[in-house]
Amino acid sequence: MQNCKTCIIRSKAANTLNPHELNILMESCAETNFNPRESIIKEGTLSSHIAYLKSGLAMVSKKGVKGIDQILKIVKPGNYIGLQTVLFEKINQFSVTALDKCVVCFIDNNSFKELIHRNTDFTNELLSFLCKEELTYFDRFVNMHQKQINGRMADIILFFSEEIYSSKLKFTIPLNRSDMAALICTTRESITRSIKEISEGGIIRVSGKEFEILDLTRLKGISQNG
Repeated sequence: MQNCKTCIIRSKAANTLNPHELNILMESCAETNFNPRESIIKEGTLSSHIAYLKSGLAMVSKKGVKGIDQILKIVKPGNYIGLQTVLFEKINQFSVTALDKCVVCFIDNNSFKELIHRNTDFTNELLSFLCKEELTYFDRFVNMHQKQINGRMADIILFFSEEIYSSKLKFTIPLNRSDMAALICTTRESITRSIKEISEGGIIRVSGKEFEILDLTRLKGISQNG
């Protein structure tokens, strides 16, 4: 467990806390390691802690009426998970699963609420984060319902290239084909067909979970044109 005062991957919100408030954070925080596919938060359980992802990637999912998991988003390091629950609900409304090895800080809900009440700058940073998250979700919702499968597949590839791996052209997507289907509301078969079509066009090269972008301009064109 690192000292919150010296942690180099503190959130923007935590950077607004004074030394006394950082002590409150540190005393109510516990660091936990997770292996790939381990459950970090389980839907339907009592919420007692906010999660802060320090390293690794995680996915947030929710079961639908047919009991099928829908992946809502991919979380990268430096993000809180569960803010909606601590501020509104007592029961976890979604599940969070590690996609690779993750380090997560769990912060007691009551202490987190105390910091919200104490520090307006802390609160403003959290509100900014939630607003950005909602606007991003609006974009994803529209894209999922208006783009064809190849456009949505291109979005996945570009998301991992640009946002997760800082514009690398060769990278690993730690999702299986069923996960990808659950992320963009389609079937595993459609994902497989889309990857094949984009690959045969000489735009990407794929081997299992390893992706390489060969023609970034054309890939962005598929994304933009849907």
